[in-house]
Amino acid sequence: MATTTVSDYVVWAKHIHDDPLLATRVLAMRAGETIDLDVDGAPGTWRKMDDGKDGRATPGLRPVGAAQALWSDLFKHSRGRVVQVLARSPSFGVSEGSAAPYRAALATLLRSDAERQAALDALLEGGRQGSRSEDRGYSRDEMHER
Repeated sequence: MATTTVSDYVVWAKHIHDDPLLATRVLAMRAGETIDLDVDGAPGTWRKMDDGKDGRATPGLRPVGAAQALWSDLFKHSRGRVVQVLARSPSFGVSEGSAAPYRAALATLLRSDAERQAALDALLEGGRQGSRSEDRGYSRDEMHER
């Protein structure tokens, strides 16, 4: 059984002690995935935090629903206390209802290396073509009708 110290509004993976497998699985979760945990004996759902603006994964879990009320109460009244954390299900999967929007968005964003390289080549080739105008050049005064 893992333990963590109540020290923030979220549970950070690096603060999960005594169960390296749970900490590793939390780190391996994708943004938006949920996990059911018993924290201090109370069951609840926790969601992996969204990635940062720079694209790096945020290694923390946010409480959802009833877990949020419990964790908020613990944070306000028992900050610094060590609580037990137990994964309620052996499968650390995503609940299908909450994951569908994330999976659809990721499917549109994820591309293979070959697709990325082809897009880069097309972009660079377009820059080499330059632009040409069929009309004669105009002076500044002619363009502004001076």
